[in-house]
Amino acid sequence: MFKSPLNHLSVMALIEGSSLIALVLLAVPLKYLADWPVGVKIIGPIHGALFIWATLALFVTLSRGQLTPARGAAVFLASLIPFGGLWSHRMMRRQLDAAPVTP
Repeated sequence: MFKSPLNHLSVMALIEGSSLIALVLLAVPLKYLADWPVGVKIIGPIHGALFIWATLALFVTLSRGQLTPARGAAVFLASLIPFGGLWSHRMMRRQLDAAPVTP
């Protein structure tokens, strides 16, 4: 399905980043402003699992040498900030698009 660990991590950054946005901008405000905690109970664990999956994908990508340690640290730090996952995805897509195509 994925051509490389970097491609997998790029997709995971997009998905995990989107789940963080949903959690912070949708579920948490609904919990505190509308007294509706169900969103956090559903989205919270999903985001947690996606965060762990993305972190494992980051370690695999780093171990294969497809990201420098500095970029890996930037990807991890970006995963802690809403919309940071979107930045990470874009940065990795640029790297993938610039890579030479192998037959």
